[in-house]
Amino acid sequence: MSFADDVPLHPTAQKLVDTVIEMLQTTAYSHIKSENVLARSGITRGPLYHHFADFDDLIQTAQIQLYKSFAFDVISQLVKVFEATDDLENARRELHSFVENRSRRITYTLLRQRVGIIHNAASMPNLREKLNNTQEALTQERMKAYQICLDKGWADPTMDPRCVAILMQSSFIGRVLDEMSSVQMDVNEWVKVLSRLFDSFFFAGDKST
Repeated sequence: MSFADDVPLHPTAQKLVDTVIEMLQTTAYSHIKSENVLARSGITRGPLYHHFADFDDLIQTAQIQLYKSFAFDVISQLVKVFEATDDLENARRELHSFVENRSRRITYTLLRQRVGIIHNAASMPNLREKLNNTQEALTQERMKAYQICLDKGWADPTMDPRCVAILMQSSFIGRVLDEMSSVQMDVNEWVKVLSRLFDSFFFAGDKST
């Protein structure tokens, strides 16, 4: 499964999805109503039910797009750099940049939304089924990055690529947990810890650190 295989939505359908995603910046899923989405988008009810099975289908499609956009562009760029370079130090800098982008530049609102989508999928079979391919594509992209480093002799061959990929994705929960405490960690230190951790997997063959 690859996001390259995704079929783009019809422009009208995408406008409805974009409207829901915009509303999610300030409104909980449960408080978004069809009449509000239609009024804000300027689209009538007929096209909504032409492009989506029902209003829940629209909401779930918006959640999938939001989940996918969370980090895919960043990890895809990392894969491209790993593919194009044999310079280990350049690859390491890109990995550290990836960690920093995820850790420092992703807002707490987006982090919370992603946790919310995971929570919703656990209790909503339809959403979970729709999310399966997206989640697997995200995992595969991280596995691809690790496999490239393995092929170049950089990564730790004793580590399972899927386990590394899942660990990379699950690390975002640390920021969410930290925000629940009355005392927050230093984000610079968090970036340093994650960079060192992923260094130990992706560049295990390098002894310069």
